[in-house]
Amino acid sequence: MEIYLIRHTTPDVVKGVCYGQSEVPLKNTFEEEAEKILQNLPENIEIIYSSPLSRCLRFADFLSSRLSVPVVKDERLKELNFGKWEMKKWDEINPVQLQQWMDDYVSVRCPDGESYRDLAERANTFLSQLRSKNFIRIAVIGHNGLIKAMHSIANGNSLKASMEISCSYGEIIKIIL
Repeated sequence: MEIYLIRHTTPDVVKGVCYGQSEVPLKNTFEEEAEKILQNLPENIEIIYSSPLSRCLRFADFLSSRLSVPVVKDERLKELNFGKWEMKKWDEINPVQLQQWMDDYVSVRCPDGESYRDLAERANTFLSQLRSKNFIRIAVIGHNGLIKAMHSIANGNSLKASMEISCSYGEIIKIIL
């Protein structure tokens, strides 16, 4: 199965703000970015899975209308839950807590949030469920952390190594299951 992991388009949020699972608007360049992504996708996408966050769902709906395929929202496709850090500037977060998390973000949970391993477990259950389906080519609209985790799982790499993967807004990364 070919899976095209697509990061949402550019959000309209102040640089340096930790927004994880928070709802944030998209920049007014959405249409232009969405068209560019569409041009870079292969034909015959059979279904679109999307994070339920509006920054992903907006593109999923755009793609669905252009390709005439259904969209399935899935909670497991959300970005990392940063808990109490959501919508705070990174430089406003308690430096001791932030350093503990930065030293081991794979295992350490954000206060009232998740660790990267928690996110990867969500991604892994999603991918495991996909293996039982008979799709040939699908699109998954998600977030930076989610896409990196899925890439790592599909390729048997460590979660720590997945942080080396570049994933810009609107970027498409293909994995094979």
